Amino acid sequence: MKLDKYNKLRAKFELFSFENNFFTLDKVLYYFSFLGNIFLVLFSYFFIKDITNTISPLFPGQDIFFSIFIILFMSGYELFKRFSFEQLIVSFIQVGKATVSNALGTILCLGLVAGSFYLSLNGAHRLVDTSDKIETTVDQTVSLKTDSIAKYYDKEILYYRNQPARRKADRIYRDSIVNVLQLQKDEKIKVIETKTQNKTSTQLEKNKQNDIAFIFMTFFLEVIILIGVGFDAFYVVGSYKEMKQLLTTPKFKQLDLNIKLLKLYYQNGHKKEGDQTIAFSKLESLARNQKLQCYQKDIRDFVTLCTELDIVKAINRRTKEYTISYEKAKELLESQEML
Repeated sequence: MKLDKYNKLRAKFELFSFENNFFTLDKVLYYFSFLGNIFLVLFSYFFIKDITNTISPLFPGQDIFFSIFIILFMSGYELFKRFSFEQLIVSFIQVGKATVSNALGTILCLGLVAGSFYLSLNGAHRLVDTSDKIETTVDQTVSLKTDSIAKYYDKEILYYRNQPARRKADRIYRDSIVNVLQLQKDEKIKVIETKTQNKTSTQLEKNKQNDIAFIFMTFFLEVIILIGVGFDAFYVVGSYKEMKQLLTTPKFKQLDLNIKLLKLYYQNGHKKEGDQTIAFSKLESLARNQKLQCYQKDIRDFVTLCTELDIVKAINRRTKEYTISYEKAKELLESQEML
């Protein structure tokens, strides 16, 4: 293994193990959670829009106004929910124990999640629920078919009832035919109603299954959002603590000091490649004014390091110039401290 590759792996697995190892997972969960917010906004829209549709017309373009208002309101609601839950997780990690503010924050977050779940679940139900449509269609179908059968048999029954019957045998024969036709009519209507009812039950059962599926889907979307936002807050705090712990070591304390001195040396990044460097006395004065905890020896060692790394080069005995930009110089110092 080459030394430069080893140093990169060392920075990944030893120096910034938490930040590097969970970086990809954090980004995937965090950005994927926005997909959950988008779908919850969409589902909630159908529920609230169904309610606003019952409002009597008050002004022109009312329908468009309410549509835009609902989308903006629910988007703000979801963003506020994300922010509140993120702050709650950060607070729990930092404090490390239950407090009154954390308890109130938990209640607020639970209320926001419950409200979002209720709105989106009802919206999803309205999106997939076709019970009314199925029942209306069934009623129309049954009515149409039964009317057609009744019309045919009523015509036949009326025909036989109007036939003259002087003898008793003729009347018995006529009545028997009418009874048979009536029975056939009732039987066919019953068959149609039974078949239609069975089909209706199947469709309603499928509709119920869709409802259950959307309940789990809405619950899953809420979980995705909470995991994504919560893990991101945990990742940010964990990375901060890892960096803070590293900065307490002598090596990284020196890196922090060198970065601060480099910023002063480059005049907050205003100095460019080829510009003349500021004098040592001026750098020392700036460090003192910024109240940096360093000695003259630390500043001298810093200038020497910059010379050795070819960040600056001497033009003559008294004059030096910058050879690279501030950003590249900063990267070079950081990479040296990783070795």
